[in-house]
Amino acid sequence: MKRWKGAALLLLCTVVMLRLLQGLAQPEKENAHVPVLGIVTTAAEDDRREAQSEALVHAAEEHGFKVLEMPVERTQEAQIEAVRALIVYQVDAIAFTPLVESGWDNVLREAKSASVPLLSIDRAIRGVDDVPLQHIGFDYASLAEQAADALLQQRMPRDGVLELYGTVNASDAREIARGCRASLEEHGLTVTYSLCGDGMRSRGCEILEEMEDHLDEIGYIFAQNDAMALGAVDYLHSHGRKPGKDVLICAFGGGAELRALQKKGEVAVIGGLDDTQLAELTADAAQQIAKAPWKPYIALADTAVLTEEGTADA
Repeated sequence: MKRWKGAALLLLCTVVMLRLLQGLAQPEKENAHVPVLGIVTTAAEDDRREAQSEALVHAAEEHGFKVLEMPVERTQEAQIEAVRALIVYQVDAIAFTPLVESGWDNVLREAKSASVPLLSIDRAIRGVDDVPLQHIGFDYASLAEQAADALLQQRMPRDGVLELYGTVNASDAREIARGCRASLEEHGLTVTYSLCGDGMRSRGCEILEEMEDHLDEIGYIFAQNDAMALGAVDYLHSHGRKPGKDVLICAFGGGAELRALQKKGEVAVIGGLDDTQLAELTADAAQQIAKAPWKPYIALADTAVLTEEGTADA
């Protein structure tokens, strides 16, 4: 707890100093308001998340925003403290990718009281009755069902299914699981093992190590993000197994490293997410909600099922 209080104080001092410096550096522009978008970023799980953050900053700047980026540790507590610091700074809007869905009620009300709209990106949050939901994301359930269909058309002699589950209580993890299970049911299959990897590459590798005695049952691996898929491939390589032949992998994301593995035939299907469009939609939404901050705003970016043979829109 003391560590988070210290982090909050550091964030608060940072934004106050930035505000003072901005006022000193540009006195002649006192009446010209440049909108500021606060972006809370967390430690990246893989190169896809890094590219997503970069695209968001670029799109915001292209839309005329001054960006105040707040990098924090990968915990909900750190995200909340960063949001509160940006509220103190009185940015025009705040964009962030929530690690989990629940637990945002207080900070949502604080943002509304301060007239600073809060925009959840990629992953959704549970709203509260008196604060309209403002979200830019993806239709994960539909994408997952179609990606799973594409994978399961390549029938393997082993029908075991290993699910590398993302972060517990995260909206993307829940929706990907829902879509995959719907497809599995259509194909007469079920998830054999579901283990939480918290979206981390190291955990993807560790889970397969824990599953070593059962891997001969597994024909399909569903990894809910790039990082866990990459960790699974790391383990398979190091233990003489051939991803793409001994086991088929479906992953959700689509960063450069994962796509390179697909070109090599080691990842069979990618549920691809258009982070460039997500960034453009976010910047446009930030402009609109800054003018009318307490109206509901929901938009979805494109997704596509990527296979070695080609691409199909989801």
